[in-house]
Amino acid sequence: MQLSRRSFLRAAGATAALAGIPALAACGAPADTTAPRLVAAFAGDGPLGVPDPHVVWRPVDRARAAAVADTLLVWDQDMTQRPHLAASAAPDRTGTRWRIRLRDAPAHDGRPLTSADVLASLRRITDPATGATAAPLLAGLDLAASRAVSASEVELVLGAPDFLFGLVLGAPGTGIVRDGRGTPPVGTGAFRWLPGSPDALYRHDGHWLGAARSPAVEFVVDDDEENRYQSLVDGHVHWAHDLFPHSARRLLGRVGTTVVSAPGSATRFLDVGPAGSSPGTGTAGGTTAGASGDVLGDPRLAEAVRLGIDRTELVREVLLDLAEPGDDLFGPGLAYHPAGFAPVERDVARARELVAAAGADRLEVPLLFDPFDPMSRPAADTVVEQLAEIGLTCTPREPDPPDAAPTPGIRFRRAAATPLPLYLRAAAGPDPADDAPPVATAGEDDAPAAAGRADVGALLATARGVPDEARRVEALRRAQLLLRDRSTVWSSGDEHVGVSADLTGVEPARPDTATWARFHRLRMG
Repeated sequence: MQLSRRSFLRAAGATAALAGIPALAACGAPADTTAPRLVAAFAGDGPLGVPDPHVVWRPVDRARAAAVADTLLVWDQDMTQRPHLAASAAPDRTGTRWRIRLRDAPAHDGRPLTSADVLASLRRITDPATGATAAPLLAGLDLAASRAVSASEVELVLGAPDFLFGLVLGAPGTGIVRDGRGTPPVGTGAFRWLPGSPDALYRHDGHWLGAARSPAVEFVVDDDEENRYQSLVDGHVHWAHDLFPHSARRLLGRVGTTVVSAPGSATRFLDVGPAGSSPGTGTAGGTTAGASGDVLGDPRLAEAVRLGIDRTELVREVLLDLAEPGDDLFGPGLAYHPAGFAPVERDVARARELVAAAGADRLEVPLLFDPFDPMSRPAADTVVEQLAEIGLTCTPREPDPPDAAPTPGIRFRRAAATPLPLYLRAAAGPDPADDAPPVATAGEDDAPAAAGRADVGALLATARGVPDEARRVEALRRAQLLLRDRSTVWSSGDEHVGVSADLTGVEPARPDTATWARFHRLRMG
């Protein structure tokens, strides 16, 4: 089936939602392929095919993976961990050995998953040939030393102490499947995949949390947001992911069909410098050439942008007040987030001084859209006007192609909610638990950025390596404040899900948490 333009969503959506493709489960009781399906629409493009629980780059891939394969742990709304497929998971006193005890959870083939399946799944994730999303998070895992203690208990060995490793075991793309096989997956999830029905998943009646309330869920992708909105309103779609603020506002004024919003689901940045800088550093490296690259690497220019934008106006004009102005920290509302910081006050006069001191006055600076955030386009118009007031001439343009050399400029970036320690791992660079050094070798011009990453990496290593929660909180707080000095966060926004009138059970949920896109919890009618 060709996915998923207007011809599918609006013309054929109602028929597809009721149609069944004859298929039998590879094992277990036959699925009812003729029952009405819950239809969930996601932003994106391209075919779906067999869900791979370890390769989950798109939101629709992560939702399908969570439906077929349970992770050992899951993330709560504040991005802390709790047991899921694992009945318990805890480190020893050194923080280098984690003992995992599995619950008795029947898989789609009727038999519980075992510790051997856990180890096989982790081996597949860490195999470079897989291209697994979560592979970098498992770089410090020593699978050669890890072992099955019994059929239901496994010991995972780490190369360095990590009392926060449980967060990794709840990350998207770490689902446990029979023999570690990604395609087709045999997991313990609430739904199972059947051959011949690539876009739908069918209820697993033996799910350990109880059978899903809907017999099947069908996934569609469409890169046209207006299509997703209109298909929801027309009744062809029951659940529409990541609607724009103007669509959320329209739904809030309707009877029946509505919107469910999760605050603090997306942090939006303006990064100054070349692409490829660590998240949140806000400084440029020495990889650019020419005067513009040198100027854009000047931390005074990053500070000028930080002082020169009006966050309140951006939130009002672009996000229609369905967000909060940013406080230059990632992840408000998440565990370990430092409290009590107000958004930076706009100071046009000081920002103009910094622009002049950096030699950027009258310099034309590219303003690059975020390819993964459509809201960066309307935001660009407002940012251009605001930065013109401080002496910067910005020209909106498309982002660099994936294989192109980075263009010096100011970049929009959207980061989804994720546990703060994992976000800091990305900001710090290579994993200190791995054998690689925490910071890549840098040239002289890259020293400020490299020093910043090293400081963040050292604090994160402290937080991961100590069992004392108070010391952990303090180290993570200090790491975030270091990033705050180099970041421009203009908003902490909501994620909006459109919900049809006949669908119940939808709760506000941040992306990739235990209740996000968990369709077994929802009921039609």
